[in-house]
Order: sequence, then C-alpha cells, then structure tokens
Amino acid sequence: MKIILLAASVILLGSITACNKGDLPSPGSSSIVGKWRWVKSVGGIGGFTVTPQSSGYNIRNEFYADSSFKRFQNDVLQISGNFRTTPNYQYSPTEKADILLISGPTLDTRPVSYLIRHDTLYLNEIYIADGFNEVYVRMK
Repeated sequence: MKIILLAASVILLGSITACNKGDLPSPGSSSIVGKWRWVKSVGGIGGFTVTPQSSGYNIRNEFYADSSFKRFQNDVLQISGNFRTTPNYQYSPTEKADILLISGPTLDTRPVSYLIRHDTLYLNEIYIADGFNEVYVRMK
C-alpha cells in the first residue's frame, strides 16, 4: 500500500511540476518571411570567408508574405523581385533540399537550398561545387 501511495504521489507531483510546452523557449520561426541580416559568406575556389567587416558593406534580405523580395546593401535597394520555395526538392538522384528561387524582370537566379534553424538562415548553392554559402540572422 505504501508503494502504491508513493508511486501515486510521485506521479501527481511530477504532473504538477512538469513544465508546459507553451513555457519552453521557441526555437524560432521556420518561415522565411521576415528581415534577415547577412553574417557571412563562405566559398569560392579558395574557400574565402567574407563578412560585413571584411567587405565594408551590410546586406539585408526581406521576404514578404505576398512572395515579394527585396535586397538592400548599406540600406540602398539593390534587387527586388519575387521568391518561391519548394520543400523536399530532389535536385540530384541522391539529394533533396528545401529550395529558394528568387526571380524578377531583370533578375534570373539559380535556385539555392535553404535551411532555417533558431532564427538563422543558411543559403547554399547546390549546382556550383565551389559556390558560396551564406548565413543570415533574423532581425527582430
């Protein structure tokens, strides 16, 4: 009887003190919609790392809910167009990735893979072996 009472007490205490999933910090939104500040680019044939500090400029990408896109360099609009995403796109016989494509009247880009983790956006060129990979952080 004591064992049953002890087990019931532990279960009751555990259920009372257990944290609610709503109280846990969110890992961030998985949506690409929002403003993103450039942190670095790594790649090229020499494996270069380029940052705002080393390049002397800042980049901000803005993705809107209506699928429009704007890129600013030092707060000056450089590119505007539209974007679309394709989840689980099979870009080779053995590789799948979530794909981002940005297009516009004077803009024709290659698709890149994208991944969002904890408000960090990773863009990776998939069709260029020595292409650049870019890292952005979500602006609050």
